[in-house]
Amino acid sequence: MYLTDYRALLIDCDEVLVDRDSGIWTALQPLLENRLGTLGKEEVLAEFNDAVHTLYPRFSELGFSGLLCFAHRQLAERFGLKASWEEGMSFARSVGNWSLFEDAPGAMLYLRKFYRLLVYCDRDAEDREQLCERLGIVPEDLFSRASKPLEDSAWLLANNLEPKDILQVSGPPDEPPESAGLCLICRGHGNYTHQCPADFCIKSMADLVAQHQLSLRR
Repeated sequence: MYLTDYRALLIDCDEVLVDRDSGIWTALQPLLENRLGTLGKEEVLAEFNDAVHTLYPRFSELGFSGLLCFAHRQLAERFGLKASWEEGMSFARSVGNWSLFEDAPGAMLYLRKFYRLLVYCDRDAEDREQLCERLGIVPEDLFSRASKPLEDSAWLLANNLEPKDILQVSGPPDEPPESAGLCLICRGHGNYTHQCPADFCIKSMADLVAQHQLSLRR
Protein backbone atom coordinates (compact mmCIF):
# COMPACT_ATOMS: atom_id res chain seq x y z
CA MET A 1 0.00 0.00 0.00
CA TYR A 2 0.94 3.64 -0.44
CA LEU A 3 0.75 6.33 2.24
CA THR A 4 -2.16 7.85 0.35
CA ASP A 5 -4.17 4.62 0.74
CA TYR A 6 -4.81 5.24 4.46
CA ARG A 7 -7.53 7.45 5.92
CA ALA A 8 -6.28 7.85 9.50
CA LEU A 9 -2.98 7.90 11.36
CA LEU A 10 -2.66 6.51 14.89
CA ILE A 11 0.48 8.27 16.11
CA ASP A 12 2.51 7.48 19.22
CA CYS A 13 2.96 10.65 21.23
CA ASP A 14 6.17 9.93 23.13
CA GLU A 15 9.37 9.65 21.08
CA VAL A 16 7.45 10.36 17.86
CA LEU A 17 5.84 13.73 18.62
CA VAL A 18 7.14 14.47 22.14
CA ASP A 19 10.81 14.21 23.07
CA ARG A 20 10.16 12.05 26.12
CA ASP A 21 13.75 10.90 26.62
CA SER A 22 15.12 14.45 26.77
CA GLY A 23 12.31 15.44 29.13
CA ILE A 24 13.04 12.51 31.45
CA TRP A 25 16.79 13.13 31.35
CA THR A 26 16.41 16.81 32.21
CA ALA A 27 13.96 16.11 35.05
CA LEU A 28 16.30 13.48 36.54
CA GLN A 29 19.23 15.86 36.95
CA PRO A 30 18.37 16.94 40.55
CA LEU A 31 18.49 13.25 41.54
CA LEU A 32 21.61 12.33 39.59
CA GLU A 33 23.69 15.29 40.75
CA ASN A 34 23.82 13.67 44.20
CA ARG A 35 25.61 10.61 42.87
CA LEU A 36 29.37 10.34 42.76
CA GLY A 37 30.68 9.43 39.35
CA THR A 38 29.20 10.01 35.93
CA LEU A 39 26.23 8.12 34.55
CA GLY A 40 25.61 8.12 30.81
CA LYS A 41 22.26 9.18 29.40
CA GLU A 42 21.64 5.84 27.67
CA GLU A 43 22.41 3.86 30.83
CA VAL A 44 20.11 5.99 32.97
CA LEU A 45 17.24 5.93 30.47
CA ALA A 46 17.57 2.16 30.04
CA GLU A 47 17.30 1.69 33.81
CA PHE A 48 14.38 4.11 34.01
CA ASN A 49 12.52 2.43 31.15
CA ASP A 50 13.04 -0.95 32.80
CA ALA A 51 11.50 0.42 36.00
CA VAL A 52 8.52 1.79 34.05
CA HIS A 53 8.06 -1.56 32.28
CA THR A 54 8.06 -3.36 35.64
CA LEU A 55 5.44 -0.98 37.04
CA TYR A 56 3.20 -0.78 33.96
CA PRO A 57 0.86 -3.63 35.02
CA ARG A 58 -0.21 -1.27 37.83
CA PHE A 59 -0.98 1.61 35.44
CA SER A 60 -4.74 1.60 36.12
CA GLU A 61 -3.99 1.90 39.85
CA LEU A 62 -1.14 4.42 39.71
CA GLY A 63 -2.04 6.63 36.76
CA PHE A 64 0.68 8.23 34.65
CA SER A 65 2.04 10.55 37.34
CA GLY A 66 2.08 7.75 39.89
CA LEU A 67 3.89 5.51 37.43
CA LEU A 68 6.60 8.14 36.90
CA CYS A 69 6.86 8.84 40.63
CA PHE A 70 7.37 5.17 41.53
CA ALA A 71 9.82 4.72 38.64
CA HIS A 72 11.80 7.70 39.98
CA ARG A 73 11.96 6.05 43.41
CA GLN A 74 13.01 2.69 41.94
CA LEU A 75 15.73 4.39 39.89
CA ALA A 76 17.04 6.10 43.02
CA GLU A 77 17.19 2.74 44.80
CA ARG A 78 19.02 1.11 41.90
CA PHE A 79 21.71 3.80 42.01
CA GLY A 80 21.89 3.92 45.82
CA LEU A 81 20.41 7.41 46.06
CA LYS A 82 17.86 8.93 48.43
CA ALA A 83 14.73 10.51 47.02
CA SER A 84 11.65 11.78 48.84
CA TRP A 85 8.11 11.28 47.59
CA GLU A 86 7.90 15.05 47.10
CA GLU A 87 10.90 14.88 44.76
CA GLY A 88 9.27 11.95 42.95
CA MET A 89 6.03 13.85 42.42
CA SER A 90 7.92 16.95 41.28
CA PHE A 91 9.68 14.75 38.74
CA ALA A 92 6.36 13.25 37.61
CA ARG A 93 4.79 16.69 37.11
CA SER A 94 7.61 17.63 34.74
CA VAL A 95 5.66 15.87 31.99
CA GLY A 96 3.98 19.16 31.07
CA ASN A 97 7.39 20.57 30.20
CA TRP A 98 8.44 17.81 27.81
CA SER A 99 9.04 19.49 24.48
CA LEU A 100 7.71 18.54 21.07
CA PHE A 101 10.22 17.50 18.44
CA GLU A 102 10.93 20.44 16.18
CA ASP A 103 9.24 18.87 13.16
CA ALA A 104 6.11 17.67 14.98
CA PRO A 105 3.86 20.79 14.86
CA GLY A 106 4.41 21.41 11.15
CA ALA A 107 3.96 17.74 10.31
CA MET A 108 0.69 17.55 12.23
CA LEU A 109 -0.55 20.71 10.51
CA TYR A 110 0.21 19.22 7.09
CA LEU A 111 -1.02 15.69 7.76
CA ARG A 112 -4.41 16.75 9.14
CA LYS A 113 -5.26 17.96 5.63
CA PHE A 114 -5.20 14.35 4.43
CA TYR A 115 -5.89 12.13 7.47
CA ARG A 116 -7.89 11.80 10.65
CA LEU A 117 -5.13 12.22 13.24
CA LEU A 118 -5.37 9.99 16.31
CA VAL A 119 -2.72 10.02 19.04
CA TYR A 120 -1.65 7.25 21.43
CA CYS A 121 -0.60 8.80 24.73
CA ASP A 122 -0.67 7.91 28.43
CA ARG A 123 -1.37 11.09 30.40
CA ASP A 124 -3.38 12.03 33.48
CA ALA A 125 -6.67 13.85 32.93
CA GLU A 126 -5.26 17.22 34.02
CA ASP A 127 -2.55 17.04 31.33
CA ARG A 128 -4.64 15.90 28.39
CA GLU A 129 -6.25 19.22 27.42
CA GLN A 130 -2.93 21.07 27.26
CA LEU A 131 -1.38 18.28 25.22
CA CYS A 132 -4.30 18.27 22.77
CA GLU A 133 -3.86 22.02 22.27
CA ARG A 134 -0.14 21.59 21.58
CA LEU A 135 -0.80 18.80 19.07
CA GLY A 136 -3.82 20.46 17.46
CA ILE A 137 -6.22 17.56 18.04
CA VAL A 138 -9.57 17.23 19.83
CA PRO A 139 -9.65 15.32 23.17
CA GLU A 140 -11.65 12.41 21.73
CA ASP A 141 -8.76 11.69 19.34
CA LEU A 142 -6.27 11.17 22.19
CA PHE A 143 -6.19 7.51 23.27
CA SER A 144 -4.48 5.77 26.16
CA ARG A 145 -2.48 2.75 25.05
CA ALA A 146 -4.79 0.48 27.05
CA SER A 147 -7.82 1.52 24.97
CA LYS A 148 -6.65 -0.31 21.81
CA PRO A 149 -8.88 1.47 19.28
CA LEU A 150 -7.78 -0.86 16.46
CA GLU A 151 -9.52 -3.70 18.32
CA ASP A 152 -12.61 -1.70 19.33
CA SER A 153 -15.23 -2.72 16.77
CA ALA A 154 -17.85 -0.32 18.18
CA TRP A 155 -15.50 2.65 17.94
CA LEU A 156 -14.40 1.67 14.43
CA LEU A 157 -18.02 1.37 13.28
CA ALA A 158 -19.01 4.68 14.85
CA ASN A 159 -16.13 6.40 13.07
CA ASN A 160 -16.65 4.65 9.73
CA LEU A 161 -13.17 3.12 9.87
CA GLU A 162 -11.66 -0.32 9.45
CA PRO A 163 -8.21 -1.32 10.75
CA LYS A 164 -6.92 -1.46 7.17
CA ASP A 165 -7.77 2.25 6.84
CA ILE A 166 -5.40 3.14 9.69
CA LEU A 167 -1.61 3.51 9.67
CA GLN A 168 -0.01 3.23 13.09
CA VAL A 169 2.97 5.58 13.39
CA SER A 170 5.34 4.41 16.14
CA GLY A 171 8.95 4.35 17.24
CA PRO A 172 10.88 1.08 17.13
CA PRO A 173 10.73 -1.68 18.13
CA ASP A 174 6.93 -1.90 17.74
CA GLU A 175 5.58 -5.04 16.06
CA PRO A 176 3.15 -4.66 13.16
CA PRO A 177 -0.54 -4.63 14.23
CA GLU A 178 -2.59 -7.51 12.85
CA SER A 179 -4.84 -5.62 10.46
CA ALA A 180 -3.53 -2.05 10.27
CA GLY A 181 -0.40 -0.71 8.62
CA LEU A 182 2.73 0.26 10.53
CA CYS A 183 5.12 3.14 9.94
CA LEU A 184 8.20 3.25 12.17
CA ILE A 185 9.74 6.64 12.91
CA CYS A 186 13.36 5.73 13.63
CA ARG A 187 14.63 8.94 15.25
CA GLY A 188 18.26 8.45 16.25
CA HIS A 189 18.23 4.72 15.52
CA GLY A 190 20.96 4.76 12.89
CA ASN A 191 20.65 1.84 10.48
CA TYR A 192 17.48 0.41 12.05
CA THR A 193 15.63 1.05 8.78
CA HIS A 194 17.81 -1.57 7.05
CA GLN A 195 16.15 -4.30 9.17
CA CYS A 196 12.72 -2.73 9.40
CA PRO A 197 9.73 -5.08 9.84
CA ALA A 198 7.17 -2.35 9.08
CA ASP A 199 5.33 -1.21 5.95
CA PHE A 200 7.24 2.10 6.07
CA CYS A 201 10.45 2.95 7.92
CA ILE A 202 11.48 6.60 7.95
CA LYS A 203 13.64 8.93 10.03
CA SER A 204 11.28 11.64 11.29
CA MET A 205 7.85 13.21 11.03
CA ALA A 206 9.31 15.66 8.50
CA ASP A 207 10.36 12.66 6.43
CA LEU A 208 6.83 11.26 6.68
CA VAL A 209 5.53 14.50 5.17
CA ALA A 210 8.11 14.28 2.38
CA GLN A 211 7.22 10.66 1.65
CA HIS A 212 3.52 11.54 1.55
CA GLN A 213 4.20 14.29 -0.97
CA LEU A 214 6.04 11.76 -3.14
CA SER A 215 3.04 9.42 -2.89
CA LEU A 216 0.76 12.19 -4.11
CA ARG A 217 2.88 12.46 -7.27
CA ARG A 218 2.87 8.76 -8.10
